[in-house]
Amino acid sequence: MASTVKPSASFLSNDSDISKRHIVNGDSSHSALSNGQLSNESESSEVPATCKKCTNGNKVTIDFPDGTFVFHSQWLHDARCDEGAARNALTAICQQPAVTVRVKSVEMSGKGSDATVNVTWNDGVSSKFPLPWLRVMAPLVAAKAESGQSAIKRAENKGWSVGSLEIPEVSYKELFREDISQDELDVTILSTIDKILSPSFPGIIKIVDLPEANLEDERNHINNLNTIVLKRLFGSVFVHPIRGADQTFNVSSHNHDSTRKIGLPNYDTTQILLPHTDHAFYDNPIQVQGFYGLEGTSMNTWTSPLAALEILKQESPESFEHLCTTPMAVGRLSRFYGDPLYQATVDTPVTMQPGTDQFKRMRWHPNLTGSLLAPYDSYKEARLAHQRFQEILRRDTQQLKKQLNPGDLYIWDNFRLLHGREKVMDTPRTGVGQTVPEHVVHDRYRALSAARLKARLDGEWLVHMPMPQLREMVHIYENGYFWVDG
Repeated sequence: MASTVKPSASFLSNDSDISKRHIVNGDSSHSALSNGQLSNESESSEVPATCKKCTNGNKVTIDFPDGTFVFHSQWLHDARCDEGAARNALTAICQQPAVTVRVKSVEMSGKGSDATVNVTWNDGVSSKFPLPWLRVMAPLVAAKAESGQSAIKRAENKGWSVGSLEIPEVSYKELFREDISQDELDVTILSTIDKILSPSFPGIIKIVDLPEANLEDERNHINNLNTIVLKRLFGSVFVHPIRGADQTFNVSSHNHDSTRKIGLPNYDTTQILLPHTDHAFYDNPIQVQGFYGLEGTSMNTWTSPLAALEILKQESPESFEHLCTTPMAVGRLSRFYGDPLYQATVDTPVTMQPGTDQFKRMRWHPNLTGSLLAPYDSYKEARLAHQRFQEILRRDTQQLKKQLNPGDLYIWDNFRLLHGREKVMDTPRTGVGQTVPEHVVHDRYRALSAARLKARLDGEWLVHMPMPQLREMVHIYENGYFWVDG
């Protein structure tokens, strides 16, 4: 039976300012979510949404059942998708006149999640905005009427500590059921991807009920269980420039793999592999990783950099700033593909979501980091920031230690989890790794989410919608409540 994630003080995913009420006329039910868990609260929500324009028509105010937001008339004009999401030479934002268009009229029509806000501007253009679409976009682009300030705050994920973590389990048999319908499969896959990517979950799952592996196939990088599962979830996996498509990387103690040890500590199973993110030396590192224990046993670790960063903020705020702003050189030299393969990039350890103070990605690989590219005057402080962060990562409260046994398959979010290896206990030991690039992950996630809405909403409205808001839309239409997950 699959385990669950228990909300606790050290596994934080705060609710945002979006209430979980239904947008319905006369519906008194009320569903709520706390840290991703549905509760059974009940509250009247009989007040319908209303809308109005200001006197001069440069803004529109919408009273949702759970709050009032003010939208720019020009933003509404720019964002409309009635005639498609693509823009031409006449409709592109950068081609529009500098003067602001003004709203001529605005009215509400329909009920519940099928309600629309119908807007006509003074240039003769009209649009019908789905009300739930406006509500999930409001915190990003609108202002709260009470304060007049931009309402961009969203749920914040602060990671997990070892004491709060239970790894969700997903059954291989359920993913590969012969009698499963396509709709059931899509729901199962979407739920599984949520468990990997959603801030309400720890970012790691274990695949259980696996069939027995073919030892020789796995060693020879063909018919790998890891690849089979990841392709079932995401459609495709990382294509290595030399290994080619669908080829895994094997971390092995076998003598014929000894050449991989030269300059690459992750392949040297005789030493500790410090907590790190994979593909840190690529400009665009992979987002999802799977690792399968084929033979032998090892003590592996997983760490939440989000939780470690929260501790760093408290203990040394200036060090946190250096991790966000000071670049480092990360690279490696691979000698086992024929001609030497040089791979390197320059980036900061922490990357934020564009335009926000919200975490997007951790890039961290102590074994492959060459130097910090800090100005002379701040080098010592930047270096100290790396040392302080590493010390936090290595604390027992932050490192989840799991014995990787033959037949174990873990899949995790490489952007918000670090993994490592403390020691190999039984040899020969072979671990089989496979990865999925960020664009593949998000294309699949977006396609599955949009498919859930195809009977309720024109897909053109979903094209430009950020992924967290798209997931909210799915839950609004399928569950009747506002569900915010980062």
